[in-house]
Amino acid sequence: MQRRKWTRTTICLAATAATALTILYFVTAPRLTPAALASETTAASARSVTVVGEGVVNIEPDVATARIGVVVLRTTVREASSEASGIMQAVKAALLAQDIKEKDIQTRHFDISAERYGPEGLLPEDQVQYRVRNTAYVTIHDLDNIGGILDAAIEAGANDIGSVRFSLENPSAVESEARAMAVADARAKAEELAALIGATVDEATEISEIIGHGGGFFNNSFSEMAMADSHGAFSIGELTLAMQLQITYKLR
Repeated sequence: MQRRKWTRTTICLAATAATALTILYFVTAPRLTPAALASETTAASARSVTVVGEGVVNIEPDVATARIGVVVLRTTVREASSEASGIMQAVKAALLAQDIKEKDIQTRHFDISAERYGPEGLLPEDQVQYRVRNTAYVTIHDLDNIGGILDAAIEAGANDIGSVRFSLENPSAVESEARAMAVADARAKAEELAALIGATVDEATEISEIIGHGGGFFNNSFSEMAMADSHGAFSIGELTLAMQLQITYKLR
């Protein structure tokens, strides 16, 4: 019994001593001022700035793509399909004669649809007309001869021509140039923002390319083409390639 009393007394004294030491620490330890706390917080989380840089390059195109097709309307599917196929073969031969390579002619659409309307309006119930559409996309490298190529296709029977678009066959070098310009633009923006708060720009910590906004070619295009002499109808002009990069820099 006497032994238990001594044990209980020892535990109480130890607890009292620990409490006293804790109180003594908080009383005597130096207190951090709000400024010191703010300084520690700033040091713990380094400052940074995130900007979007843009690089724009103008360049002449070196390739064009044109939609060249045949549309035939006949009273039977067999007749419409056979005639459309024959005309398209003639168009293809005309394109090859204009030094268009076989690999640059690609069939994209072939469809057959039934129509119950004629020149006079709704057809009788026992009459149906069938429309066959055969469309190819043709890549043209000789931009000085676009008009001649389209004229040859029209003379061979093509009656659905349009959507001529200009582009670059290999845009990699131009894209790299635009990215380099975007990095320089981003750095200049970051330095301007940093100067406003009395900071300087350090190394870049993150970089990403913005896809689908401001990036890509914005070029001349023709949605409808005249079905007649097309010589001189084209003003090729220049392509504009704009690349955007988002970059985060450390500040010091």
